Amino acid sequence: MSDEMIYEPLTAEEFALGSGYSYRDVPIVEDESASYVFAHGHIDPETYAAVVNDYDREMGGYDDPDLAYAAKDVQHVWAVVTSPPDGPEGWYISWADEHQENADRFPLTVVSR
Repeated sequence: MSDEMIYEPLTAEEFALGSGYSYRDVPIVEDESASYVFAHGHIDPETYAAVVNDYDREMGGYDDPDLAYAAKDVQHVWAVVTSPPDGPEGWYISWADEHQENADRFPLTVVSR
């Protein structure tokens, strides 16, 4: 178990404020290294795969069908807040295995790149 501080869970509204893109009314966030794209809540896997594919086409210019994500690429996990929305750098989250049963968790949908 890590010693990191865990804060109150993000609300969907707080998450939406930190997102830079919304498709089909799903606000999504891409991490700084483009390793993950995630959304607050447990979104239907087929819908979320389509959201990420549209995001990649619009924001990244990718249009190769071989690189498209499918429902099998979507994960439903539980995340915790490790830096709060009012922190100096905004919110940060973790969905490490050790946090899956934390009382302050919230649902997250993730595509790993």
